[in-house]
Amino acid sequence: MMTFLVLRARLRNLYQKHGIYIETIVKFLAAVVVFQMINASLGYDHRLKQITVILVLSLLSAFTPSAVLILLAALVTLGHIYYLSKILFVIIMLIILIMYCLFLRFTPKLGYVVLAIPILYFLKVPYIIPLILGLFATPLSIVPTACGVILFYLFGVIKEAAAIQVNISVEDTLQLYTYVIDSLIGNKQLFMTIIIFSLIIIVTYFVRRMKFDYAREIAVAAGALTCILGFLFSDLRLNVSDEIGAMIIGTVVSAILAVIIQFLHLTLDYTGVEHVQFEDEDYYYYVKAVPKINVTAPQINVKRFNTQKNAGLRRGAAGRINNELLPEEEEDFEEDYEEDYEEYKDYGSNSKDDAE
Repeated sequence: MMTFLVLRARLRNLYQKHGIYIETIVKFLAAVVVFQMINASLGYDHRLKQITVILVLSLLSAFTPSAVLILLAALVTLGHIYYLSKILFVIIMLIILIMYCLFLRFTPKLGYVVLAIPILYFLKVPYIIPLILGLFATPLSIVPTACGVILFYLFGVIKEAAAIQVNISVEDTLQLYTYVIDSLIGNKQLFMTIIIFSLIIIVTYFVRRMKFDYAREIAVAAGALTCILGFLFSDLRLNVSDEIGAMIIGTVVSAILAVIIQFLHLTLDYTGVEHVQFEDEDYYYYVKAVPKINVTAPQINVKRFNTQKNAGLRRGAAGRINNELLPEEEEDFEEDYEEDYEEYKDYGSNSKDDAE
């Protein structure tokens, strides 16, 4: 346990010293992954797939708030759709604009959630997002979570709608519009996912705010159990039982990652719990104080020794023990003796002349 605590202390010290650079690098890499994922999923306009465009947009996202990355990702997505179909571009633009305005109004600081969910869906571990939000955010984070789920399913709708050949006529436009809206509204799995993610956030949030020991760790377990039971019921009801195994494995992996993140953020020592009681003019307080575990990373000081010099000192020390001088010390002693003798002789002669 002490090894992990020391590692945690070193990581925290590293982040405190170089936090600005670390955040910039992480945002840059995240932006590269986002734009690459969009190009891999859609990729209709080859100009937006150029590495120069991706790097420029990623650098811009690295030095700006997360909401800017959301906006740039939406613009790249719309650029691919516009290259494919102008009618589909208008429909998708309205849907994304509604989601963006809804997200920006209520939770502008959780921009990473909207893009993290589609990316983690490809990695089969999207369940970590509601667990993390339940640990560190409020139930209001359900809004960006829902937008992220809608965005993931919207990519699938765009791929299917791209196969529909339409003209600019009113009938074809209405047909495409109806297809996109019905594909979203009629997708039961989409709404079940939003409901289950919302339940995970709520359960994790309220359990971690309880007053018993290890509330945060138990909150992760409760959120993971809610996830497994919720998606188990959903998959069986929607006849997609082939996804149950991947869902359980992804939930367990997500819970482990959430516990690791919680450990790096905050570690409490429940063996040192203290209960304090005090009062003022209006209330009598019962306070439970749980100390944090803070370990200082050990400082390693490396001392370099000159072997030749040390060997000479050891020889000198050995010679002095025997009241003997080394050859080089004898030469220095003779030179100092001759200089002192000449000074003393001159001083003696001058004193004799003064006396006379």
